Amino acid sequence: MKRWLPVLLSILLVFILSSCGSKAPLEDLTLALILGVDLDDENNLIFYELNPVFNKGAKKGNEAYEVKAKTIRDSRRLFDGLTTGEVAAGKIQVLLVGKRVLGHAGWFSILDTVYRNPNFSMNTRVVAVKGPVSDVIFYNPGEKPQLSLHLKAVIDKSYDRTRAVKGTLQELHREVYEKGLTPTISEVKKGKKLELAGMTLLYNKGKYAASLDVPESTLLLVLKNEKRREVTLTIPIFSPEKERNIFHENLMSFDASRVKTKIKTGFKQNKFHFDIKVNMTANIVERIFPEDRVKKAELIKLMEKELQDQFEALLKKIQKNKIDPIGFGLYARAYQYEQFKKVDNDWGNALADSVIHVSVNVKLNSDGAVR
Repeated sequence: MKRWLPVLLSILLVFILSSCGSKAPLEDLTLALILGVDLDDENNLIFYELNPVFNKGAKKGNEAYEVKAKTIRDSRRLFDGLTTGEVAAGKIQVLLVGKRVLGHAGWFSILDTVYRNPNFSMNTRVVAVKGPVSDVIFYNPGEKPQLSLHLKAVIDKSYDRTRAVKGTLQELHREVYEKGLTPTISEVKKGKKLELAGMTLLYNKGKYAASLDVPESTLLLVLKNEKRREVTLTIPIFSPEKERNIFHENLMSFDASRVKTKIKTGFKQNKFHFDIKVNMTANIVERIFPEDRVKKAELIKLMEKELQDQFEALLKKIQKNKIDPIGFGLYARAYQYEQFKKVDNDWGNALADSVIHVSVNVKLNSDGAVR
């Protein structure tokens, strides 16, 4: 009996503490699922909040609010004055940041309360908005799930298919303070519908640097060796000038079932050198042009040449903007530490002056079920 006494006392203590908690009941809370940050035409900070409505008689499943405040924490008192319950931020799934905000280098400091508050989830997705944040917050997805679930699903599905990054608060914090890497977050836009636009590339302190469309985003993730469940690429095999009809007979699509990227690092003639080798196994899933138009060996060479050209164009874009979303600095620090330490505070310029070579090796595994 004496042996079980400590266990019984522990169980009793747990029940006592759980029953005496000061947490408000669910019906007295407003669960914020999306938080948005933007700037108006006069550079005033505007905050947005999207909350689910659990009332059966409500015509809409969400309620959206917009307030002008100085900080995220300051906005909470204003949201409390608009909502029926006390705002709880622990369930926020998506943090939307407008392009106007990203255009200022010091914007990341406004997230201080997010990282300081232990109730805030570090798995919250940080997403850039191409256009006003209000267009997304007040968007009604219609027959789709609630906007917060729909938006999170779009990001996560694109992440699984190697088209986007999750871009959580935890990952963003690491990338902002990492000298050998610059931050990357997913980007959405609101046209007729809400859709993934690609990825936003940032400088070290979070300022906007450039945007990538969805195909460029996939190429970037391949170079980072972050292929997920599925990689489907559509590339031109023949020159578009030779196209003479509306059915795009110069295009081919394939699934890259196996992708492996290796990066070798060197330093000579006062420059960093990076040699990138991309090996992939391809399965053709669509080929508009006739099979007898090009032989298999020639087709593989054309695929390798086109992919190499696309990778090189992406790398030039990265070097031109003096950013490092791939993480070449991590390789430089690991294999050329002494040289990297000399330029780690100005790594963007050092990478822009680096020599980067990329080569692609394609193994054609399948032509499809029907020839």
